[in-house]
Amino acid sequence: MFVLPYPLDNRHVLLNLRRPLPQGENPRRPSHQHSKRLRLNQSRSRPSQSSPQDQPPSPPPRDIHGFKWISVVIAILSSIFLYSLDNTVVADITPAAVNAFGDSLKLPWLSVGFLLGGVSVVLPFGKLYSLFDAKWLYIFSTVLFNVGSALCGAAPSMDALIVGRVLAGMGGNGMYLGTMNLLSATTTDRERPGYLSFVGLIWGIGTVLGPVVGGAFVESPATWRWAFYINLCIAGLFAPVYLFWIPSYKPQPKETSSRALVKKFDFGGTVLSVAAIMTLVMAINLGGALYEWNSGQIIALFVVSFVLFGVFGVQQSWNFGVKKNDKIFPTHFLRKGNLVLLFCCAAAINAAAFVPIYYIPLYFQFTRGDSPTEAAVRLLPLIFTLSAAILANGHLMARWGYFQPWYIFGSVLALVGGILLSRIEATTPESHIYGFEILVGIGTGAFAQAGYAVIQTLVPPEEMAYGISFVMLGQQSGIAFGLAIAGAVFVNDAIANLMVALPGVPRNILQLALSGHSGEYLQSLSEESRMAAIEAIVLALQKVFVPVYVGGAVGLILSVCFTKRKMTRDVIAIAV
Repeated sequence: MFVLPYPLDNRHVLLNLRRPLPQGENPRRPSHQHSKRLRLNQSRSRPSQSSPQDQPPSPPPRDIHGFKWISVVIAILSSIFLYSLDNTVVADITPAAVNAFGDSLKLPWLSVGFLLGGVSVVLPFGKLYSLFDAKWLYIFSTVLFNVGSALCGAAPSMDALIVGRVLAGMGGNGMYLGTMNLLSATTTDRERPGYLSFVGLIWGIGTVLGPVVGGAFVESPATWRWAFYINLCIAGLFAPVYLFWIPSYKPQPKETSSRALVKKFDFGGTVLSVAAIMTLVMAINLGGALYEWNSGQIIALFVVSFVLFGVFGVQQSWNFGVKKNDKIFPTHFLRKGNLVLLFCCAAAINAAAFVPIYYIPLYFQFTRGDSPTEAAVRLLPLIFTLSAAILANGHLMARWGYFQPWYIFGSVLALVGGILLSRIEATTPESHIYGFEILVGIGTGAFAQAGYAVIQTLVPPEEMAYGISFVMLGQQSGIAFGLAIAGAVFVNDAIANLMVALPGVPRNILQLALSGHSGEYLQSLSEESRMAAIEAIVLALQKVFVPVYVGGAVGLILSVCFTKRKMTRDVIAIAV
């Protein structure tokens, strides 16, 4: 680009250049007085060479501000709250669902179905958000989530309830990706980490309130069905904001036709990835819960998943049926070490975060006789510190620019907290458990959401949607595998221990007692037998918390391997 040697707004300089030169003066060489005046004006108009942090922030890439912008942020964050609420709300409504429909053998599907729907559509939704208007994709996801919620609320059978959970999981994941894309597209690099940290804060609050809300509806005249109907009410409240105030964001050129965009979608990769992920999630979640690990069903699911992942890898690597730039999975990310490290760190630390969220309340239910609502309240130290750490990371990491120290510091705390949790006993004081929760909360919150902001400084802007879905796939995979491993360890070890402590009790009774749907059975035991049963369960819980410190250790090893330690674009904290 050609740059004039003088500023365009110095009109008096331009006028001087037009005046006739004094007699005898070289027309190509300005006079000494003129040169001095020209240099003076240039020095006044030249931008200062101050650091980027000293310069005023660039204006946000959005057309709405003030009350409208605040309303948009609250509206889209409300969808994150509902999605996280639905993630744990079934913890307290499953006994009521069994009473209403029976068929207790299908209970694992209530949680597996939600996870199945969510994880399987990460890549397809990520690709869609890189092609079409993020606003209308987000609205479509919201509609899908609420259709699933309505089906759950009005379910006439257990099968209908499971289908509703799958649809809600799919729509919820679309809302999550939509929120990340909309906030990323409508904020500057300087604002973005702070706004994205609010997503983690709301997620944490919704996760811990899920059992509380579910239990409250179960005990109220409204019944458990309103634990799902409440989603429709909140979505209806914010519907005008969704339709009229959320700004559009089209990642492709405006002149690109809808037919051309559809041709860019990788249909073959979508079918293969969804099928591969679904079979894998079903295998790791249903094994040991609904079927034995060595059963034909579980072995078949693992084999089919392995084959499908192999075919998917070949299709993506060799571009079968799709152009190189239109693939659903960003295979070129796998050749960039820092991006692979971000993916693995997201998986490791989110596994470490979610295992305690699910199993610490269970510890208090068995050892202290807490109700599900009371046990959920005991999780507040973890949730508060997790949320506070996520907020602090979003603001301070943006201000300091370095991200690697957050990963190292957080991994160390998660490692220590996980080791301490794995050594708890039935008589461990509550204050000690709360202290362990705080360590895990600060450690995991230090970088649980950081990957979304970091990856956007490491990939080109046109690959933002790819980057967000890449990190989310790592996050969701870590949660799915972490909870699946923890669940399998808990069920298998606890039942094995209980069969020794309580000989002669049928296995199905022990399974119901462990899942909280037959709590009166443990209460009916003699004091000696009950204490033996509790000790057997706590021994299993000790192994359940092993993935917590394993996740912290993996995060620590990987975080010291980053070759880039600082966010490459200028970011500062948002004004709150």
